[in-house]
Amino acid sequence: IKFLENIKKIDKPIAFIMGKYLTSGLGVVRNLGKKKIPVVVLSPDKNQLSLYSKYVIGCICPHPRDNPEGYKNFLINIGKELKNKGVLIPISDTDTITLLKYRNELKRYYEFTSANFDIVDKFLDKQKFYKLIKQNKIPHPKTYFVNKTNELDEIKNQINYPCILKPNYSSYFVQDFKKKLLVANSKKELIESYRFIKSKNHDSIIQEIIPGKPEQQCGFNAYYNKKSECIGQIMYRRIREWPHKFGNGCFIESIWEPEFEKIVTKLAKKIKYYGIVDAEFKYDLRDKTYKLIEINPRTWMQNSLPTSYGIDFPYISYCDALNLNLDFYKPVHESKKWIYFPDDFRSALLSIKKNELTFKNYFKSLKGKKVFSVLSKDDPLPVIIFLSQSIYSCLKLN
Repeated sequence: IKFLENIKKIDKPIAFIMGKYLTSGLGVVRNLGKKKIPVVVLSPDKNQLSLYSKYVIGCICPHPRDNPEGYKNFLINIGKELKNKGVLIPISDTDTITLLKYRNELKRYYEFTSANFDIVDKFLDKQKFYKLIKQNKIPHPKTYFVNKTNELDEIKNQINYPCILKPNYSSYFVQDFKKKLLVANSKKELIESYRFIKSKNHDSIIQEIIPGKPEQQCGFNAYYNKKSECIGQIMYRRIREWPHKFGNGCFIESIWEPEFEKIVTKLAKKIKYYGIVDAEFKYDLRDKTYKLIEINPRTWMQNSLPTSYGIDFPYISYCDALNLNLDFYKPVHESKKWIYFPDDFRSALLSIKKNELTFKNYFKSLKGKKVFSVLSKDDPLPVIIFLSQSIYSCLKLN
């Protein structure tokens, strides 16, 4: 009741930040809050850091996958109390999927920051995505689709090991398995893993692993307007990741690689996509080619990096949803590093233990202009909560 009373008083269109994904929500909240945009965070997880930001009115909501009807009705009940349409900014695939599926019922009360579900799903669904980039002759890892049982027998004899099994919908898979994918080291493991995934009502693709170090993993973050024009972009490469192999980039550095923009823009125009994108590439030393790994149609955990250059993707998406004027931003060339310290420190320690890194080179890597994932002088409470959660996790493990 108190929550509804608070939002009734707000005259400007409210930005609703939906879901949880590491530091994504906190970056979005701070970006918008500093621009005097009213921000509401709705999450099923009371421990989400962004709920503790000084810029936020927060509320716990039903889970978008476990209770989609309740999630939708919760939003409708809030929408009925708004003076102006709200702007929905999902920060996880699960929230993106559910919001877009209920778009017709929610659009009376809210504006959306991306294209319709049928378009966005071509990036979200791994089978649709890899078929799309194959049709457009975009370099990517060797990928196999299992449509019939006998096809699995053919694939197991064609692919090199180890290989990976990726779910069609990553966020659903992570919720059920607490990991992004499964690795198969043999024909037997491939068959067992595929059947195990299938038994849990997930579909998957089978894919080769591109060999190499985290430094070969790169990213392209951008916003595409409603004409599918790229109006702001940033590129980066990983320095370290956590967990090792198939983890998230916990220490990254901005770079300049125009090829990324050409590839992603080609796809965006092809399917008439608009909204934020987070595309991942890996440089394949075998043929000296960047291979497209995935495109996430939402904001990402390192979103404070482009903001440090003045390219505020959450604010851009908020403005575009409200049909406000948008500027075209100049490409970024100055080098900066973004760091998520707890995971980066763990990653570095493991690399040192494996003799892949020295303490000297670790400290050397930290030099240069840096952007921090959680630390903020003007919004300290999330930092305090984050530190207490980190200490608790360490004590729990011990």
